[in-house]
Amino acid sequence: MNSLLQVIAITGLFCLGTNAALPQQPTAPVNSTVTSLDGAVLYAELSKTIDAKKAKTGDPVTALLLADVMSKGKIVARHDAKLTGHVTEVQPHSKENPESRLGIVFDKVMLKDGQELAFHSLLLAIRPPERPQFNVPSAPAPPGTPQGAAAAADRHYAMPKGPTQPTLSPTMTGAMNDQAKAMAESAPTGIEGLSLTAPANDGSRIIVSLQRTVKLESGVRLELRISESGQHQ
Repeated sequence: MNSLLQVIAITGLFCLGTNAALPQQPTAPVNSTVTSLDGAVLYAELSKTIDAKKAKTGDPVTALLLADVMSKGKIVARHDAKLTGHVTEVQPHSKENPESRLGIVFDKVMLKDGQELAFHSLLLAIRPPERPQFNVPSAPAPPGTPQGAAAAADRHYAMPKGPTQPTLSPTMTGAMNDQAKAMAESAPTGIEGLSLTAPANDGSRIIVSLQRTVKLESGVRLELRISESGQHQ
């Protein structure tokens, strides 16, 4: 009986030692990689036209990066990477409400590994699309024209007489003063008739116009600052 108990005990110790020697199965690593782009400035080009007369809040907005985005000395998002966002506010121009407004925000960028990085961005500036420049040669001067006369003719034009300045009523003057004050508090955009509102509490800015409905053409240049970036999606 004692011999049987000894055999059982020895067998149990052997099995215990064998299990301890077996390698542990590795657990799946947790993807905790966070690409921090906080404070980075993005330069992008609007992919499609946005018209405050037709757009609706929540409509998707897309743009393409014009320059690589760096983080810790490495390229995180390359130029031509796609930015996605949405419309946050729209207000067309009208007689009753002359201030047209358009708010847009971008919140995702496609990374170099094919994943998406979510972030919160603030609009810093907008610029007109870059258009190709063409040099058109001037027509040759007629025979017998004194040297320099043709160039002088190109430089000087008779100015047509314009209409006389209309007299404004006090009500119209007050409205124009209010508009001038609003424009003074806005920042220029490089696009005629459009301005950016002063930053709100969260730093966001809205594109406004007191002359017409805000419309951003495809190719408009955007300057954005990332204020908060998230994890890989």
